[in-house]
Amino acid sequence: MRNTILILILSVLTLALAACHESLEDRAAREAKEYTQKNCPTPVVQNTRTDSLTFDRASRTIGYWYTLCGTADNIDAIKVQKEKLYGILLDGLKASTQIKMYKDAGFNVRYVYHSEKNPSVVMLDVTFSPKEYK
Repeated sequence: MRNTILILILSVLTLALAACHESLEDRAAREAKEYTQKNCPTPVVQNTRTDSLTFDRASRTIGYWYTLCGTADNIDAIKVQKEKLYGILLDGLKASTQIKMYKDAGFNVRYVYHSEKNPSVVMLDVTFSPKEYK
């Protein structure tokens, strides 16, 4: 009888702990929401402001949403430098340790840059898959 009660208590504790466990997708969504609520929009640094961090469950994509300000808010310059900017973003993603667990889990990472002068204009929209950043 004593062993049965002990097994029952251990089973209940195991189920309780398992119920509290957060999936990586849940964690990504929570962290993105919390970061955005606490920090966004950020102050402008090097002509860029972070507007939000998002997570799309369906595509398993972490999204960084920015606004380009001042001299960086130039669609023609962005078009000319698109390949270079792509390379800079990819190199930064490869080197990033901040989202290592998400990269290890194979999440996609998206960067979206809007114009400050005309917020409806998307200056750059790039999504990297694990094949590209690993």
